[in-house]
Parts: sequence; structure tokens; C-alpha cells
Amino acid sequence: MDTIRLEEQQDVLVQTAAVIAAQRQFAQRLRQRTVPDPLTGLPVRSLLIDRLELALAASDTGLLGVLSCNLDGITALEDLRGRAVADAARAEAAGRLVTAVRQGDVVARISAQTFVLICPGITDADDAHGIARRIATAFDEPLHPLPGVSHKVRLSVGVALSGRASTAESLIASANEAMTQIRHERQGSGRHG
Repeated sequence: MDTIRLEEQQDVLVQTAAVIAAQRQFAQRLRQRTVPDPLTGLPVRSLLIDRLELALAASDTGLLGVLSCNLDGITALEDLRGRAVADAARAEAAGRLVTAVRQGDVVARISAQTFVLICPGITDADDAHGIARRIATAFDEPLHPLPGVSHKVRLSVGVALSGRASTAESLIASANEAMTQIRHERQGSGRHG
């Protein structure tokens, strides 16, 4: 009888330890989802998805624009001057993007050289492309990652607009596809930065 109770107690302890371990793993994953990008302080992809899903739910009447922005030429800077200088340029670029967007827009960093913007309240495609042009002009002047160091980058911006069946992932994918097409067209014409 005592042996059965001891085995039951051990089973309860094992189950409790498993529950505690699962709770710790969940808490760690939750912390990782809410931590901003350490270089720029901007939201990372998981936060972007959360904010985009909220924006989609709230955009019953208006369009939602998603802009995927690639820093063309940042890899060349990294190859020439190293990662620390390129990271300083990325941080400066993030600041330019934040300054160039409208109040209420969200800027997130999803990879080393790609940023995604959520632009609620878009009236039409021309409105979204106007925002894309405005943020691209924020890169007319070279970046200055360090004193005495300047580097010209160009911003390739792809635009996607929400529709009835839009999801956060489908909008990001569409904007990325449009941005990639713009980059390929520039490279084909010899106008890449």
C-alpha cells in the first residue's frame, strides 16, 4: 500500500515538474516575442505580426498599407567597413524611417536590411505609393554611421494593400514580393544603389 502511494506521489511530482518546465518555456517564448530589436529598438517580426493583426481587425472601413523596405547597398558597406559600421548605418536608417512616416504608422525591422511599415488609414494605392516615395526620399542623402564615414544607400519599397482575405503574413509576403521586383528591375537597368 505504501509503495503505491509513493509511486503516485512520484507521478504527481513528475507531472508537476513537466508543467513547470512547459510554463517556463512558454514564458521564455513570450519574452522573445515582446523584446524589440536590440540594434534599432524597433519591433521585430513577431511584434509586427501582432500589430498587423490588430490593425487588420481595426481597419473595417479603410485600407491598410504594408510597405517592405530594403536598404540597397548596406551589404557593400558591411563588406567594406565591417559589421559595426554597417550596424551603425542600419540604426541611422531606422531613425530616418521613423522620422519619415506618419503619426500612427508602425516601423519594424524583420531582417538585417529589411524594414516593414504598417500604414493604416490609406485611401487608395496612390496614397500608399506617396508614402513610399516620401520615405525613399529620406535616403537621398548618404548615411553617416561614424564621423568621417558616409555611405549612400537606396531604399527599395514594395507596397501591398489590404483586401477582404488579407492576413498579416499574406500582406508582408506581397509587400516583400513587390520590393524584390523593384530591386530586380533596378539591377536589370543598372540603377542599383
